[in-house]
Amino acid sequence: MTHISDFDAPKKPWLRLMVPILIVLGFAVLFVIMDQNGKAPGREDQGPTGKSPMGAKLQEGQTYYLFASEIELYPTNLKNDAWDGGKNGPDIRYRILWQGNQVFESEEKEDSLIADWSGLSLDLEWTDLMGKSISPDEAIKAARIRYEKGGLVEVEVEDDDVADDDEAGRAEIQLKDLRLGRNEIPFEKTSVNAVRRINLRVLPHGSAIRDLVDLMK
Repeated sequence: MTHISDFDAPKKPWLRLMVPILIVLGFAVLFVIMDQNGKAPGREDQGPTGKSPMGAKLQEGQTYYLFASEIELYPTNLKNDAWDGGKNGPDIRYRILWQGNQVFESEEKEDSLIADWSGLSLDLEWTDLMGKSISPDEAIKAARIRYEKGGLVEVEVEDDDVADDDEAGRAEIQLKDLRLGRNEIPFEKTSVNAVRRINLRVLPHGSAIRDLVDLMK
């Protein structure tokens, strides 16, 4: 009598059906793992450039864009009087000084205790730049500074009046304390300061528009 060996025995049909299913499931699991939090397994959470993680310290010798995305003033001025001497809020403008030189001056924001700036020289939102063929230097309206050890910037804030500008506050900010992205810096009300807080944005110079848009989210 002839016996059929295990090798010669016909394969079970369900085994052949399971192979492609297992392959598909394997790829699906791998995709979910890699897509989670936008990074592959074992990869550090890095910023859009793949070099500088969000919140990372500034790198010595590197150039950065720097601007205030938001400034809030206290309800009263340095003399504890109403801004503009009435019910109108202050007209906020700020300047950035680096190495003793003014390197940026903002536009005025009228009648505001909280003023904000997009950091763009165009009347666009950051997400609008994704489809534009424009360089970051053309689009971004900000100071350009280089980080060096011991470096600092000064931010001067004023109430821009027609007759005479009133100082709101002046802050010296150590560059070593800044991080890539958003930096919120609070201040106490004193006889020489009426600025409640400043939100400074730091963006890496030389980055692609897509990377900068991601950092502004």
